[in-house]
Amino acid sequence: LFGEGGLSGAVVSVHSLLARATEKYSDAFSCTPAVVNTYFSLARLLALQGRLRRALAHLHLGFIFVRDRGFSECSTWPVAGWDVMLAGQKLTERVRQLDDRSVLQLPSSFRDPGLRVAVVTICAYAADAPVRMLCEQNRQIYKALHGYDVHFYTDASQILPNLGSGMNVSDGVHKPFFWKVNAVKNVLDSGQYDWVLWMDCDAFFMDPERTIDSVIAAYAGNETPASRLPPVSNSDGPELAALRRRLQPQPSSSGISLIFAVDSTGINNGVWLLRNTPWAHDFLEKWWRSDILEGPGKEHNCSDQSTMLHALLHENAMDLDEAWDKFEAPIYPLEVRVARQEHLQSFHDATAATALSRAWQDGDFIKHHPGCHYYKTPCQYLYQEAEDIFEKKVASYLKQKQ
Repeated sequence: LFGEGGLSGAVVSVHSLLARATEKYSDAFSCTPAVVNTYFSLARLLALQGRLRRALAHLHLGFIFVRDRGFSECSTWPVAGWDVMLAGQKLTERVRQLDDRSVLQLPSSFRDPGLRVAVVTICAYAADAPVRMLCEQNRQIYKALHGYDVHFYTDASQILPNLGSGMNVSDGVHKPFFWKVNAVKNVLDSGQYDWVLWMDCDAFFMDPERTIDSVIAAYAGNETPASRLPPVSNSDGPELAALRRRLQPQPSSSGISLIFAVDSTGINNGVWLLRNTPWAHDFLEKWWRSDILEGPGKEHNCSDQSTMLHALLHENAMDLDEAWDKFEAPIYPLEVRVARQEHLQSFHDATAATALSRAWQDGDFIKHHPGCHYYKTPCQYLYQEAEDIFEKKVASYLKQKQ
């Protein structure tokens, strides 16, 4: 079935082909179906070896090349976007079960008295645009409930150039998708905050009781990432001891610095948490300076998500470390944690169905509306509906506290 080299030989062969195809990543956009199929083939082979985290990483990287063509485009190639999503959905569920082992169980109202947190949003639409008015209302109510600072930008001119990192939203190179990187960097550089929660304009707080602190503590409170490493034993050999040191470096570098949620297609960066650490600042600069969309990928859709995913995942995913994968150690940097969607962002029904993702349910923290155009009446209705639900919950929450 796999030739003389068997399954392992097939992995090596497909990996070698993928490495050549993505050596200059921007050139890979010249033939996106071929690259998607190569990623998918490697992911399938890795899954057959039981290397689920690495398989999922390659599916998500492959989806970078699906976004421009639609999720279910007909193609003469064996694999289309829908196939990648179906596989991503199943593997995401499997990996999520493993990741849950490192999550601390805390009440949703948990507060850390010493933690300084800010919410950052850009809503650069007309002053009377429903999404902007409703979003600002949503942020101010949540701020009144919990005391978090809110940085709410409504125009590019409000996002000052960050001279130290070379970020400037008016440079004519970076699309508005990337303004968030400059904005968050500026807020962190102020030195006033330990963590920043980025939220897109079309993302709404929905649970008035849940604090941002509770999400941070649940996912960043345990610095030992989830894996299948057995408990420490006197019988540990040198190889196992070395893996433990890699997985649990002492002392820890920056600690947990980035928390986001994933779905079948990879990262949706409409909502994420970033800690004020050297690693976080380095990551923001790497993300801003990404050159993977030069040339054939210049007009790539969702460019901010693709460059974020590539900056975090590509290098580690391409390192076929069998000893690491034997114990399902993380492929994302050790400074990263992947949250459940209900704890960070779940989607409106249409996008959830299209992307095989979690639709918002009562009790979920934030409802996000990706793919819903702010100027269309049905989307404006969804924004209003979300804010109405939130405000009814706020009234009930305040009544219970009396």
